Amino acid sequence: MYNHRTTDRLEYFSDAVLAIAATLLATELPKPEAGTDLLREILKNWPHYAAFAASFLFICVAWSNHHNMFIYIKKTDQYLLILHILFLMFVTLQSFTTGLLARHVGKPDERTAALIYHTILVLMTVLYNCVWWYATRKKGLLEENTDPALVKLLTREYAIAPVLHLAALIISFWNVAFSIIPIVLLYIYFALPRFSEKKIRERNESIQG
Repeated sequence: MYNHRTTDRLEYFSDAVLAIAATLLATELPKPEAGTDLLREILKNWPHYAAFAASFLFICVAWSNHHNMFIYIKKTDQYLLILHILFLMFVTLQSFTTGLLARHVGKPDERTAALIYHTILVLMTVLYNCVWWYATRKKGLLEENTDPALVKLLTREYAIAPVLHLAALIISFWNVAFSIIPIVLLYIYFALPRFSEKKIRERNESIQG
């Protein structure tokens, strides 16, 4: 039986991976050659910049929720580590899938590129939820006296991401442009104040006080 360990090193490693993944997105952006019409080249390459913005925001949302999740997950074991490593593996694929989608917008393989892009996001968010689900069901991983009602609330909130990404995946079979709608809704949802965030702030204030 694996012993439970603190999550410090897991959190440091995750922050590094998420930061590097967000930074690598910029390497996929096309750089107009000198001597060309700069503004025209930038406008021509708008899919690259749009895909960059969408993926960068998604990684930032993932980081923010990951930070909040590990307020409550205080211990880890080998199985949680495996789930978490799989989640991070799909995070690192964001640079590849973002560039793939951007290069094929408006081209014959646009749908295939979009399906790959959305599939990776679905798998990433499902694994993120698996980390949380496992931690809430494995005794000794969550902080003691964690409010069960808040656990249920966070579980429902986290489940919204894979549902909306799955919706985007399904929509992309018919229309790639419209598949961005569920993702925009996801960003709006996580940008708005939520009851769970109020509870988290209250908890942090009580600890600091």
